[in-house]
Amino acid sequence: MDKKSATMRIDLIPEISDTPLSERPQAVPGFAPSVARALPAQPGAAAPGPSRSLDSYGELFQNIYDAAIVTDLHGRVRDVNRRATAAFGYTPAQFSHLTLDRIVSGADSDLVRTLYENLRRETFTLMQASCTRADGTRFPAEVSVSQLRLSTPHLCFLIRDETVRRQTDEMLRTEHNALSNASDAIVVIDLQTKIEYANPATARIWGYPTAGDLVGNPFGMLLLNPDDGRAVIDSLAGETYDATGVAIARRASGDAFRIEIRASCNRDSDGNVIGAVLSLSDLTERDRVRVAEHDAESARDALQRLRGLHESVVVNVSELEAALRPLADSGDPAVRAAVASAGGNLDALRSVMADAEDLFAAALAPPTPEPPRATL
Repeated sequence: MDKKSATMRIDLIPEISDTPLSERPQAVPGFAPSVARALPAQPGAAAPGPSRSLDSYGELFQNIYDAAIVTDLHGRVRDVNRRATAAFGYTPAQFSHLTLDRIVSGADSDLVRTLYENLRRETFTLMQASCTRADGTRFPAEVSVSQLRLSTPHLCFLIRDETVRRQTDEMLRTEHNALSNASDAIVVIDLQTKIEYANPATARIWGYPTAGDLVGNPFGMLLLNPDDGRAVIDSLAGETYDATGVAIARRASGDAFRIEIRASCNRDSDGNVIGAVLSLSDLTERDRVRVAEHDAESARDALQRLRGLHESVVVNVSELEAALRPLADSGDPAVRAAVASAGGNLDALRSVMADAEDLFAAALAPPTPEPPRATL
């Protein structure tokens, strides 16, 4: 690669600051912009202010979109454009008393000399830096440095405030992490139901190696009935922007399972519908719990019926005891023996029924909720 096309990159601050960008830092202690680096006026000297050359670059320089600051090789500010005064809050006169390190943190005279030596070999230098305004607040910036070939060497620093971009990047990272760590499957499809994005949970639930294996395929591949994918898009037509429903899905192994689908329109920056965002919940565990609850309810019904039969048997035993009681004094020894034997059997049956009553009471009693346990 031609060296003249190369760009050197310098990071003066970390890419991600420990301090949220939404917080405005406090003013730098001891920094008073109104008298910052004021130099005593020399007899007959003109009023302070950056020199305004009348060469051909002047008008263009003043109308550059980025804040532009020209320094000599000692880092002393020699010229600024209107955007710089607006971005940093200094007047041109105040700028004339500053060196670059008061504006760009870490950009001392040694760095300026290094930049100049590099620019003699390379075309551009880009820096990620922290800049300081006149009120002491800071902002992240991208600084492009180039050499000005004037009568003496000078450097031009084009400074772009990156606060909004970094806030956007942080928001995108947060959203990406939320999608990546979501327990439900998140799928984005276009109007032809082609999968444009799938989060890791989608691959995990459906049993695919990675989410990338799904991208580019029709959404119907995840469903037992592929036509249901088209039905999802059709359900969002007209004035309907959200839809919910239940479908039968198919894992990579071929196993079928139920899912709940929550769909919303996906729109472009102009508000046009370009597809759908789907949140897919695996209902397997929920269905298992419902089956278990149904089985438990059926068992309780069966126990209730057995308990009713048990109560009937207890009543019959009492009636039999009452019927046998007059025969206990019979003069016939055989009858007395039969009555005694029947009484013993009824006592044994009563003991069994008492045990059964305890079992029914324990099985049909409502469960005692366990106190919550602290988890670390």
